[in-house]
Amino acid sequence: MASEKLFSEFPPVSTEEWTKLIQKDLKGADFDKKLVWETQEGFKIQPFYRKENLKGKEWLLSNLPGKFPYLRSTRKLTNDWSIRQDIDAPDIKTAKELAIEAVSNGVSALGLVIADVGSGRKGIQIKDEKDLSSLLEDLPLSEITLHFIAEEKSPEIYSWLPKNKTLVGGLGYDPYRILARQGHSAGHGPESLKPILTELAGKWKHFRALTVHSSTFRDSGSTIVQELAYTLALGSEYLYRLGELGVSPELVNSQTIFQFTVGPDYFLEIAKFRAARTLWAEIFSSYSSEKGEASLPFISAETARYNYGIYDLHNNILRGTTEAISAAIGGAEIINVLPFDHLLQPADSFSLRIARNVQLLLKHESYLDKVADPSSGSYYIETITDQITEQAWKLFTEVEKDGGFLECLKSGKIQSSILESRKKKEENYSTRKEIFLGTNQYPNSKDRIQNKDLNKNLKLSSLAPSSGETKVQALPEFFAGDAIEEIRMATENWESKNKTSAKVLLLPLGDLKMKKARAIFSLNFLGCAGFNVIDPGSYETSEEAIAGIEKEKPQMIVFCSSDEEVSFYIKDILPKLKQKPITFVAGYPKEILPELESLGADGFIHVRSNLLETLSDLQKRLGIK
Repeated sequence: MASEKLFSEFPPVSTEEWTKLIQKDLKGADFDKKLVWETQEGFKIQPFYRKENLKGKEWLLSNLPGKFPYLRSTRKLTNDWSIRQDIDAPDIKTAKELAIEAVSNGVSALGLVIADVGSGRKGIQIKDEKDLSSLLEDLPLSEITLHFIAEEKSPEIYSWLPKNKTLVGGLGYDPYRILARQGHSAGHGPESLKPILTELAGKWKHFRALTVHSSTFRDSGSTIVQELAYTLALGSEYLYRLGELGVSPELVNSQTIFQFTVGPDYFLEIAKFRAARTLWAEIFSSYSSEKGEASLPFISAETARYNYGIYDLHNNILRGTTEAISAAIGGAEIINVLPFDHLLQPADSFSLRIARNVQLLLKHESYLDKVADPSSGSYYIETITDQITEQAWKLFTEVEKDGGFLECLKSGKIQSSILESRKKKEENYSTRKEIFLGTNQYPNSKDRIQNKDLNKNLKLSSLAPSSGETKVQALPEFFAGDAIEEIRMATENWESKNKTSAKVLLLPLGDLKMKKARAIFSLNFLGCAGFNVIDPGSYETSEEAIAGIEKEKPQMIVFCSSDEEVSFYIKDILPKLKQKPITFVAGYPKEILPELESLGADGFIHVRSNLLETLSDLQKRLGIK
């Protein structure tokens, strides 16, 4: 008995048998429509996966951690990573205090966000070498890695670095990101990168000059496949351009950090990191025969700016947590969880503490740092790793055929591709096909933005392009909740100006089940615009509803009844009102729409309503816009 395999007494069950059982439970419903999820990238995610899904993909399982092409991690035995935090307090004294506090409480990688008036980036006000020296003074540079977020100011920051200290970390310089984001090169390119890169390689071997930022694409609205393909194409462009300037691919790679944005698509993000290492190994092999340490990709991760909201802020803690788990399981070597309120204001002691504790919990209580590539062997993750690898490689080769990253950026092919994906995302959030909790679903009606000077949007450079500069169509930032948040802020501004609220009264009448369901739906739907939505719970009669209207004096009312009852209540209530408010109906009873409109219904809200269009229209009716 001891030699028998576990469950050997049970006969194997085929995929066909599982599928038949599922179809039986579906009771005639379409299997694909009910259970197969199609991502924006075009992947069809099945409800279950089996070993046969990996047929022909055995290479995914034959790799070992720390072995070329690094599918399963660049580390052999553990999955430990560095916890990074970025400090952006404007005042040098405050920034230093926050940095020291972070390092004293488990942070091993410190990011310093340098303010820049031209781009609108808020951060630490560093004017000269003296300011930078003051900031770095007392920081335990021998115990941490130091990273800069300085964009256009990177060469200037480099010139101010203390020459008498040994630094480990990264300058964060990405000239082509500046071009893509600002629309012109502003004097930045491989030529400005080369001297810094070669000098750093000679002076501080482990302080990397170049950071290739995937946020250039992901925080502009790209899909995961586009993010991966364009980021690797950008890395390849640097290898090629710097190679033309006489820098070896091994040296470039040793001076490069790939910083990937990690978004909400939990399993796809895990697969993305695995695919990134494999693809970079393939790309690098076309420049160099090196397959050892010199070919290793160094991968950092940062939670997605676009996936943070400015309302119901504590949801951002949950978003950052799941994103950090994806990055950890995916094998990132540095992880930065953005503070939950970073879109509103510079990070303070509390928000930084919460952000770093997310990662400390993942290490010390969840032990995600103990096992290299814990997702290995999962039929699902191995399958989507293969799918992402295949699609990203296909897009990468298309970019290369069209002349490489820079040529595709100049021609606008990259921008138009991302814009198309962005529009799809915006449509999904507007129609609530994708949920952004607290913004387009289940809003916190009591939440208000006190500080309207958001720490959010980067501006295009105020400096006019010089003659002879490389110019392209700029890639603007994208935020998941942006359009709905703008609507809500407009309501807040209107309330503040007029010293009143946009009051909506729900009229739950008739069938108990229907009136409750439609009242809850209406409360959430209209609350996304910041309206003062009053849910009385229930009205038993038309007279009670009329009395409620007279008492509350709302600008808008919503009938929340069953399709069979709603026309009766509209007939019984509207003619008796002294003044008719804007009148909407929860639901969409097609057969009686003309009748309801003739009785005084001004519109309808239902599950197929476009949230953005409907709320924008209501703001116009209410005089807010």
